[in-house]
Amino acid sequence: MVQILGVFAPIFLITLAGYGCGRARFLGPAGATVLSRFVFFVAMPPLFFGTLARRDFAEIAHWGYLASYAVAIVAGGLAFLVLGRRVFKESGAKLALGIFTAINGNAGYIGIPICLYAFGSPLPAILATLVHMILVYPLLITWIELDLARKSGKPAASVLAKIAQVFGVVLKNPLLLANFLGVAVAAAQIEIPETILRTCDLLGHGAIPAAVFTLGLTLSEKDVEDAAGGGDRREIAAASLIKLVLIPLVAFAVGRFAFGLDAAQLGALVFVAALPSPKNAFILAQRYGVYIRRAAMTVFVTTVASAATLPLVLYLFGAQPL
Repeated sequence: MVQILGVFAPIFLITLAGYGCGRARFLGPAGATVLSRFVFFVAMPPLFFGTLARRDFAEIAHWGYLASYAVAIVAGGLAFLVLGRRVFKESGAKLALGIFTAINGNAGYIGIPICLYAFGSPLPAILATLVHMILVYPLLITWIELDLARKSGKPAASVLAKIAQVFGVVLKNPLLLANFLGVAVAAAQIEIPETILRTCDLLGHGAIPAAVFTLGLTLSEKDVEDAAGGGDRREIAAASLIKLVLIPLVAFAVGRFAFGLDAAQLGALVFVAALPSPKNAFILAQRYGVYIRRAAMTVFVTTVASAATLPLVLYLFGAQPL
């Protein structure tokens, strides 16, 4: 357990440093935005590409791992769908954002750094990101757009144009493009010059501390703090339990009994499934003007709780190199 806490200690200390700098306004009002854009547009894509390009395609296209994770998040989404409709009386865009918040994991700012230290590779978190970008983002954002368009009385042509725009934005996501390019290189067994891979490594290594520091900065932001002060506690608790308990349990059951994943793969799968909700759930809620407080509070609760649950997952399943 001491070794596991040793993996998490640097992550939480850097997060705390980011939080302290954010509260002190040390980097100014735009600090979190600039650093976040550096991570998302500059540092993370080379990390994704370099990690995938170096791997055998069979390691990337591990259908048992991918399917287990996909089934787990679908199960979590269905659970919130039922609770949202029958218990919390949610519908439309609010329900879609509730599902989005309950099933998305913070693979970028938390998953990748810890996977690198715990499993020797960020690959488990990168694959989870790929599943979310292909399966979750387009479907739920389209649902939100359709609901808001219907309520505003927009004509069908403008709705279809908006949906096409959503898919265009998703396909232009630099992380998704880096994923696709890395997978293509691995599948074609293309030899990438070492100079390019080393450049990816240098940028990618910068992504890890920058992402964790940015997480602390974003948690200190006033908009998150203000928004996290309300919302239906039962709904927040339900979303948090789905994210931190149900999805990891389903991932374990499917991975272990349906696909027979080995110990290392199973540990990585359950760990990634147990990641807390990401801040982009709150950002999306702000963008559409619905579900803001509940999204913010769920992000806050799951992130704080993950300080206990993630070390517990590694303690129970171990941290074996992949």
